[in-house]
Amino acid sequence: MPRTEYLVDLLASAAIDAPAANYVDLQKMILTRSVATAIFQHPPSTITFPALEIGKQAILHFGYGIKEAAWPLIKSAVVFTISIESADGRELVFEAQLRPRTRKSDRGWQTRELDLSQFEGKSIRIILQTRVAWRRSTEYAWAGWANPRIVHSVTESAPVVRRDNHPHVFLLTADALPARYLGCYGHPKTLTPHLDHLAADGVLIEQAWSQSCMTLGSYVSILTGQYPHIHGVSREWQTFPVSQNSLPTALEAHGYHTLFAASSSELSGRNNHLEQVFTEIIPTLSNPMQDGAVTTRQFIRWFEQRPNRPCFSWIHYFDVHPPSMPPEPFSSMYYSGDPTDKQNEYLAPDVAEIRSVESVLILRAAMPLLEAGKPVKEVVDILEDTAAVLKGHSNSKPDLAEHVLNLGARAMQGHSPAEFGAWLSQQTGEMVLGHVPGVLVEWLQEVMKLLASTETDIMSWLRDVVDFRYPLSMYMSTVSYFDSQINALVTYLKEAGLYDQSLIVVTAPHGEMLDNSSIPYHHFLLTSDTLHVPLIIKPPKQNDTRSGTRISGGFDLIDLFPTIMDIQGLPQALNVSGVSRWDAIRRGQDIPPHDSFATGMHQLAHSVFRSPYLYARQRAGIGMETFHSLASGGPEVLYDTRSGETYVSNFPPVVADLKESLDTWLDKLSPGEPTEHSEK
Repeated sequence: MPRTEYLVDLLASAAIDAPAANYVDLQKMILTRSVATAIFQHPPSTITFPALEIGKQAILHFGYGIKEAAWPLIKSAVVFTISIESADGRELVFEAQLRPRTRKSDRGWQTRELDLSQFEGKSIRIILQTRVAWRRSTEYAWAGWANPRIVHSVTESAPVVRRDNHPHVFLLTADALPARYLGCYGHPKTLTPHLDHLAADGVLIEQAWSQSCMTLGSYVSILTGQYPHIHGVSREWQTFPVSQNSLPTALEAHGYHTLFAASSSELSGRNNHLEQVFTEIIPTLSNPMQDGAVTTRQFIRWFEQRPNRPCFSWIHYFDVHPPSMPPEPFSSMYYSGDPTDKQNEYLAPDVAEIRSVESVLILRAAMPLLEAGKPVKEVVDILEDTAAVLKGHSNSKPDLAEHVLNLGARAMQGHSPAEFGAWLSQQTGEMVLGHVPGVLVEWLQEVMKLLASTETDIMSWLRDVVDFRYPLSMYMSTVSYFDSQINALVTYLKEAGLYDQSLIVVTAPHGEMLDNSSIPYHHFLLTSDTLHVPLIIKPPKQNDTRSGTRISGGFDLIDLFPTIMDIQGLPQALNVSGVSRWDAIRRGQDIPPHDSFATGMHQLAHSVFRSPYLYARQRAGIGMETFHSLASGGPEVLYDTRSGETYVSNFPPVVADLKESLDTWLDKLSPGEPTEHSEK
C-alpha cells in the first residue's frame, strides 16, 4: 500500500550540525506566490534524519529555494546537497546551487524528484546539507527545502485498529475566523463542505460571541469560563492564570488525559504556563506558525498511542490567521489572473496597509499622534513591558521585545539589552507623564524600518499586488484549507470507530477585520467581525440530539466550559461566569436572549451586544489616546450588524439602554479591578 514519509515531521528527531540553533527551523516559506512547509537550513549546516525502511517504487519529492527577501542581498551562491547513508556507505544523490541575486531562473522553488528504487528493502538515512560556494559570506543565505517527502509502496499487515468506549472530547479552534466566512453560516463563496457536514450532523450555534478580541485572552475565557476582567488576561504576551479552575484541570480531575496540540510558537513556545494546565502538550515544530496538516499528523500519531483513558484534546489551528496563504490547490480556489496587473487594480492602498507584525500595525496607526507629541496608551503598555524584558525583569514578551532581541545591536543603538532597557524605560516614563520624547519617536521609526525585511519575508506573496480582492480571496482559501483539516480529523475518528461516542466542538477565539476602511487585516477592535465567531457542537450519539439543529439566542464562549461538563455528565464547575446551554441544545430550543459582553485590548474598551446592535466604548479616565479611539473613529461606536451601518455620533435612542446595560455589568467588577469609572 502507498505511504508518504514527511521529513518535516521527523525534523525534531533529526541530528543537526549547525553553528547555532536558529540555523535550522521549520517554517512556512512562500516563493513567487507558491507556499510550502519548508525546512529552513541556513548554511553551513547538516541535517541527518532517522533511519527509514524503503519500500517499492520509492520517490523523494522536494523543492529547494532562497527566500525572496534575500534575493537582492545574498552575497554568495548556496549549494544544496542530498546524500543517502546505508549499510553500503554514503552516496551523494543530488547537488545544485542557486544564485538568485544574478540569475532570475534561480528565483522561486526548484522542484525535483529522485528515484530511490535502488534502496528498496534497505534502511537509509537522508542527509540534507547547505553551504555557500567558495567559502564566501553566508549573510542572507536564507535557504530552504520545500516539504521533502518519500512516497513509496510498502507491504503491511492489516493495521490493528484501536477501539475504546471512552467519552473523548475534541476542541478544534481556528484563530481569526469570523462566523460569516463559513458556508454553513451563509457565506456565498467560501467552500466549507466538511464543516457544513459536521454542523448537519450536530448543532450550529447561530449567535456565538467571544468575550475578547485578543487571542490569548479569549482562549483563557473559553478554558476558564470567566470574563477577561476576572481572569486578568487582556494582552497577547501574558500568562495563563494557573490558579483559576479551568476546563482541562476539571476534566483531568474526573479521569481525563488532557492534551494541547499547538500550531503557533507564540502560543506553545512562550512562557505562558499552559504546560501547567494540560497533562501534555505537543508543541509546534514550526516558527512562527505551523501548517495545519503538520499539526493534524502530529495529533493523530499521538492519539494512536493515547493512554487508556478518556481524552480532552484541544487542537489549535493557525492557517486562517492573516496575512497567510495555503498550499495548492487551495491557493487558486478563489482567484484567477495576475493580482499585480494594473488592469486588475482595486483598493491598492489597502493592500499596502496590511501588516504581519502586530506591534508594527499598532505603531503605524499611532505614529501621527506620537509625532505630534501625544501618547497612546497601547504603545505605552508595549514599551513598558518591552523595557522590562530587556532589563531581565520579565519573561512575558510582547512581540516587539522578541523582535528587538532578534535584531540585536542594530535595534538597541549598540547597547546591551539591560542598558537599552533602562533607556527605553526612561523614555516611556516621559510618555506616561504626557510628553513623547523626539528621540523615542525616532527610535520607533527606525525599528519599524528594521522590521520591514521581516514583513517582506512573511508577506512576500503580496509583493507588487494592487488588487485587494487577492488577499481577500486568499483568506477564503485558508478557511477552505482549515475545513480540509476538519475532514482529516473526522475521517480518522470515523475509521477508528470513535466518531459517534465523541464530543466535537469547533470554534474560534476571535474573528478578523479584513476589509476595514481605516486599518485592514487586524482583530484589535470590538466589532461583530472580531467577536461573532462560529460554534459547531457535535454531541456524542447516545445523547440523541436532533441532527442539523440551528440554535439562536446568544451563546457566549464562556458558556463552553460548563456546557461541555454538562454534556459529559460531569458536575458543574463552581465560580464560573458562563452558563451551561446544554439543556437548550438538547431540546433544540433557542437560548433565551441576553446581552453579551466583551473586553478589548489591554482592557481599554468594553462592548455589549444585543441583537442587532453592538455598542463599544473606551474606558473612561485613561488620560491619553487609545488604539480603540484611533481605529474606530472615536471613544464610542455603535454597529448595526443587520445593516452594516456604523455610528460614532448622532446615536439612535437604543444606545441609552445599551450604555445602561454595560454600566451595570461593569459595576459588577471585583473590587480593585479597572472599570469604566476608575483608572487601573
